[in-house]
Amino acid sequence: MHSSSKDLADRYCELMDRLPRLIDYTGIVRHMKLSTTEAFILQYLQSKGSQRGTDIVKVTGLTTSAITQICDKLVQEELIERNRSETDRRYVNITITAKGSKILKQLSDISSERIVETVDNFTNEETDALLKVLSQLGELIEYRRSSRK
Repeated sequence: MHSSSKDLADRYCELMDRLPRLIDYTGIVRHMKLSTTEAFILQYLQSKGSQRGTDIVKVTGLTTSAITQICDKLVQEELIERNRSETDRRYVNITITAKGSKILKQLSDISSERIVETVDNFTNEETDALLKVLSQLGELIEYRRSSRK
């Protein structure tokens, strides 16, 4: 990697790390009466579909008991549901509910509003260029990640 590529990667990572703070993502999540971990789990289930608890443990790095506690709260709030696997009754599948999806949609809408407020002074050309670069970067990262497997 060229030093300029490394600098670009470092600047990108710094910005991606700062962006949630800039739009006060934690505050938005708290407003929705969630923790950031709970929001992450809902987003994970939304994107990956039904998962086992062990899958969530792996992706979060939390303990099984911590995930169980978090899922208990999310079940109580009717944001997820647990169902026994039809193929192997020993396994419990965790699925986001319609109410959980609705909460995520609200979270996304509020976050989007904050981002729009931030880039509101951009010209249409600047906005288009930014979206194009971010899209290309996302595609490149996905391509590189899939080619490593």
